[in-house]
Amino acid sequence: MKKILYFFLLIPLLSFALHTGESTNLVFKIPGKIEITVVDALGGVLPEDLLIDKVSFKNIATVTYIAPIVPIKSYLILDVNGKKIKYNFKIVEYDYPKDIAPVILEEFSGNVAYSKNKKEWIAVSNNVKLYENYYLRTLNNSYAVISGKWGKVYIKENTIVKIEKSRQKDDKFDVKLSVEKGSVIADVVKFLMSKSRFQIQGGSVTAGVRGTKFGCEGEAGSWKWFVFDGSVFVFNGKKIVEITNQKMIKVIDNTFLTPEKFEKNFEEFIGIFEEGFENLENEMDDYMESIEENI
Repeated sequence: MKKILYFFLLIPLLSFALHTGESTNLVFKIPGKIEITVVDALGGVLPEDLLIDKVSFKNIATVTYIAPIVPIKSYLILDVNGKKIKYNFKIVEYDYPKDIAPVILEEFSGNVAYSKNKKEWIAVSNNVKLYENYYLRTLNNSYAVISGKWGKVYIKENTIVKIEKSRQKDDKFDVKLSVEKGSVIADVVKFLMSKSRFQIQGGSVTAGVRGTKFGCEGEAGSWKWFVFDGSVFVFNGKKIVEITNQKMIKVIDNTFLTPEKFEKNFEEFIGIFEEGFENLENEMDDYMESIEENI
């Protein structure tokens, strides 16, 4: 949902309430030339040129503020024709589902295990149910796919994922996964932000989506976020950046670098999973044939 706020007079301090991930348009109607730049912000701002230098408009100017994807007290400070204006925002959550729901391990190949405490690991089986605060780990040449009402997440080799939150009621959901290290690819169904939420955290950065194909990979202070289709909002606790279709951004020590082109397609990335599962099926078939021959 997007709010539109019109300003004909420059008031130095204003306060508003927004929901997590919600955007609002600040529209200034001033006769003649309007020069705007961002002095400081907790959240996202469009057009992004405002974060770098002054941007000139004529008679009417529109600045889009994007709220952080976590509840927090945020702000936006603009310089409009030489006058500073501060907007304070109270960011609140929607009424998301509260009922705990499992995440399903749909498929796996190789050495995959789960743990409730990250100390004792249990080998998985298909359709095992994973709950909040469970960890899932893949080793070398091992892969897993987890799923729910929200879609699927493909977990590549040498990856540790924690299920931070998994709530559901009817067709609404509230899911957050934390990638401690490694690489994951998400294929999330389209949904209304006001009814559902899906987030992935990698390091100190959290990504929120409304339905898209995207992924992240890394460990410690070095992460990479990439989008195959749709758009993703990534938040480092201070700044929100939107990554759009076929773009990638690196995050080093919690600092966003300049977005880059990302030309790989979704099918190429998940092809390794299909190949791994097919090899496993062939190995099982060969194993069963050898048993039958020895009977």
